[in-house]
Amino acid sequence: MYLIINKWDKMTLPSEGSQTVLSPVVSCGPSGMLLNRPVVLTLPHCAQLDTPTPDWTLTLKTQTHQGAWEEVLTVGEETLSSPCYLQLEEECCHVLMEQLGTYGLVGQSCPPQPACKRLQLALFAPRAPCLSLDYSLRIYCIHDTPHALKDVLDLERSLGGVLLEDPKPLLFKDSYHNLRLSIHDIPHTHWRSKLLAKYQEIPFYHIWSGSQRPLHCTFSLERSSLAVSQLTCKICVRQVEGEGQIFQLHTDIQETLPPHSPLPSGGSCPPSSQVGPYAFRLPDSIRQKICASLDVPSARGCDWRLLARSLGFDRYLNYFATKPSPTGVLLDLWEACHQADADLVSLATALEDMGKSEVLVVMTTDGDC
Repeated sequence: MYLIINKWDKMTLPSEGSQTVLSPVVSCGPSGMLLNRPVVLTLPHCAQLDTPTPDWTLTLKTQTHQGAWEEVLTVGEETLSSPCYLQLEEECCHVLMEQLGTYGLVGQSCPPQPACKRLQLALFAPRAPCLSLDYSLRIYCIHDTPHALKDVLDLERSLGGVLLEDPKPLLFKDSYHNLRLSIHDIPHTHWRSKLLAKYQEIPFYHIWSGSQRPLHCTFSLERSSLAVSQLTCKICVRQVEGEGQIFQLHTDIQETLPPHSPLPSGGSCPPSSQVGPYAFRLPDSIRQKICASLDVPSARGCDWRLLARSLGFDRYLNYFATKPSPTGVLLDLWEACHQADADLVSLATALEDMGKSEVLVVMTTDGDC
């Protein structure tokens, strides 16, 4: 079996109309393989979700063997024929699926409020020391997902560029306004800008579609002599009539510094190192006891359905009802959601609230989670 994050130059997830791509395109295979029980595919996404009302209509898409893209499900519109279940979190989604293939998440604004995407702005410069009078600053506008920044870091490494500071976040609104970039406060006694216009713009749709290659703008500068090594300036990046960020630059272009490593994201998606034997799993003995206690429907409703509600997995219960062990599938999803923190407290609290004290005893005495 394999799992691949497809790079932008290998495969593009198309967006239609006002849709925008929100996740990387991920392939798991062998493609088309049918599984006896669902597996969980976790996709990072860049949709801003922390608003009081839902701003997004989110759709999971898959690629057919012929290369066409088809809708798998739209969140909130699942039916008995929906082959997957999608659990949304703030920075990623977990997809329960029984058929391997190529998947990606797209979305569009849900009226009346315009939705926002989480983006990152990354500033790069030539690796020091600079031996030319010319000097360029490149600012990339990328999705706020781990793979997007890695792609740009790899690209810039091949171009001889270095990241000057940690990327800055930007909320980009579905407002049809472009992203405007400008440079200010250049010390004109030693530097001049080759840009004739006051600012540069990246068209709204190029960013909103999410299907373009990594987008960037370049500010080309020229110093008066090779003896000039200090550069101070300010770069402003903002969506017209929207949010913005400022890079306050003070650098010595002759000083060789170690490559800057961006701070790790504090998101809810599990780090890639937690795989194989290091992945968080409930011991089989505990899992079997929980399933035996909750799989059989209870007249009082104190069964897997109540567990789903307690864990927040109850948006579409019919998906779990069709499985031989609904509890086992719920526990698979719960494990995937807690790879980063291995938080047994949430499960123990849910079982305690259900009055399943006998299962709690098993959890505290059987093995080490």
